[in-house]
Amino acid sequence: MSTRLNRRDVVRAFPIVLMGSALGGLGRFLAGCSEEDPGGPIRGSGTTPYAPVPPTDQDEYVAPNGAPPTNAGDAPPTLPVQTWEARARQLEEEQARLYGPVFTRAAPGSMAGKENSHEPQVTKLEEGGYKKVVILVAHVMGKNGLDAGAYDAGADSGVRDASADADAARSDAGMDAAPPAVDAGSLPVHYITTMYLRAMVGGKDTVVGLWEFASTDPAPPSVKFTLPPGITEVVAYEWCTLHGLWKANPLAI
Repeated sequence: MSTRLNRRDVVRAFPIVLMGSALGGLGRFLAGCSEEDPGGPIRGSGTTPYAPVPPTDQDEYVAPNGAPPTNAGDAPPTLPVQTWEARARQLEEEQARLYGPVFTRAAPGSMAGKENSHEPQVTKLEEGGYKKVVILVAHVMGKNGLDAGAYDAGADSGVRDASADADAARSDAGMDAAPPAVDAGSLPVHYITTMYLRAMVGGKDTVVGLWEFASTDPAPPSVKFTLPPGITEVVAYEWCTLHGLWKANPLAI
């Protein structure tokens, strides 16, 4: 029996061989895709990146460690301090624009679940013949990244970046610098920027202490204020770059 193929047989077989080769190559391509990407977009592709995991309250919480608070001043301030008033008003207006009422433990609004790491903890003491108040917020400092909750990086002008912190004036009784601008125009650093106290002074709601933190300050942030005489009750506030303005319950002095 002859094993030689004639020209007609070769011509008839060629399309079949070509089709088999193409199908084999397609199968290898599909198998390779399946092995490299088992069911999601390619990490770092720049087209559909994986969404970050939102930080939980526990992720942001830093337990008090007994470190001494930052001392805002040993003597009572001379009130009113206009830079304090301007900064507090700025933050309160941003809160109203972005979220509505100031957040509290009882009414956390869109930030429900963030209470433990954001509600100011307030204690009172007497020192050097003056009444003083310490505010502590059990929160991380300098953690980058966005929360995937209500926060909108494009809309929020109530955050500052790390370079702005370096130039921001430290707030104390002698502060004479203008409050820092809040429109950073860049990805925010996740930290507590500001703590302040409000109290009734001469029948008027007044900022009686305010302090600006840098993102590099240690966690948890805390500050001690010396109160003017005659204050009977204070309310503590804090601003988080990602989760807005929070206040504590009033504290009788």
